[in-house]
Amino acid sequence: MPSQTASRRKISYATLQEILDDATRLAAADAPTTGNWSKGQIFDHLARLMDYSLDGFPFRLPWLFRLLGKHYFKPRILKNGMMSGINLKGDSGKALLPDPIDDQAGLEHLRTAVQRLIAEPQRCPSPFFGELSREEWDLLHRRHAELHMSFIAEP
Repeated sequence: MPSQTASRRKISYATLQEILDDATRLAAADAPTTGNWSKGQIFDHLARLMDYSLDGFPFRLPWLFRLLGKHYFKPRILKNGMMSGINLKGDSGKALLPDPIDDQAGLEHLRTAVQRLIAEPQRCPSPFFGELSREEWDLLHRRHAELHMSFIAEP
């Protein structure tokens, strides 16, 4: 199992397409991961959140989480990025935690999700942050990808 203490890449994505380009490059190079998930699981996890932002989420969070998310965490995450170590449980874990998946299948899911985000204007409310504009959602997806893709090492 890869070490969780191995160094992570420093990443900043300016566009959604950059996420897909980086994932495609890393998958083709058979880059190793430094965390607990495979590349396929990372790609699939990112794609699931993207899909839910377009189609709606199958879970709801308690009001206190929504209040903190909207007023405390949203501005910090959009500006500074996400921290690792979030432990999803319950319905959110069931919806967002990836099952084992082949790297290419995960990459294909990510490709489809990014293409949809680029092409489709609608966005659904976040169960944590509430209503987000398309621009805020796209920034959140980039921040989310920066976190998870940092666990894929340079080949």
